[in-house]
Amino acid sequence: MSSSYRFFRRCGFTLIELLVVIAIIAVLLAVLMPALNKVKQQAQEMGCRSNLRQYGLAQFMYLDDWDYTYPLAWKFLVANEYPVSGYQRYCRWHDPRYPPDGAFWPYIKDKGAHLCPTFKVWSKSMASSHPQHDNNIPIIPQFSYSMNGLLGGRSGYPGWNGPTSYGGGAIKQSEVTRKHSEVFFAAEENMWTRPGNSAVLNDGALCGFGTDWFGTFHGTSAAKLDYGTTNIVFVDGHVDSVTSALTPAGPSDTSQMEFGRFEKYSWPHNNKKPTN
Repeated sequence: MSSSYRFFRRCGFTLIELLVVIAIIAVLLAVLMPALNKVKQQAQEMGCRSNLRQYGLAQFMYLDDWDYTYPLAWKFLVANEYPVSGYQRYCRWHDPRYPPDGAFWPYIKDKGAHLCPTFKVWSKSMASSHPQHDNNIPIIPQFSYSMNGLLGGRSGYPGWNGPTSYGGGAIKQSEVTRKHSEVFFAAEENMWTRPGNSAVLNDGALCGFGTDWFGTFHGTSAAKLDYGTTNIVFVDGHVDSVTSALTPAGPSDTSQMEFGRFEKYSWPHNNKKPTN
């Protein structure tokens, strides 16, 4: 037997040794994958918060340009939620054929900053489940944030069922008499419905007076989609993570709602309450 052949035999692995190595690798992957997924989720959430910080800065630029008056929430990111006759408005956020053209859109130079990375991931499996989805419309997410409807719209605007005493147009910054650190400017909405919430992301207005509610897709799993958190940017520009006041128990649980009806941080006044 040649010396080279003996060397080869000494350097080889037996089948049992290979199986042991494979088993060790499998165990390591099983241990590491949850940690790696958590790190990935944290990175996505950091990206979302970075986007909203840009929203906070752009808010000030917009107000400075427009006599300190907020944009209309329904025309915030898209000027028309029905770009053509018969259009399915719940598809507006994921249709690249009609790029966003709302009043606030030009104030963010990085167009990717309009889309939360976590939302984009969930859209791969959840987008087609939104109400009245049109299968002919491509699913390429364009934006995922909505504006506080109580800052950018009052009675008389589409979908309004808010306080009857709240008439007129979009309000001025000076009318926000509640602490600016306690009123949200923009937040995330779900693309899917949940108990008590049939209105999902569509027109760019998050009407926190019992119509729209914060999203629930951060820090959660497919089995608990209604239990996660959302990121919001406040009128003062700071960003925070919060839970929706509409719990998975549904609208019968009003314990976390402001005035027993509103989503958290929606109401912009501290010297009066809604009359209905």
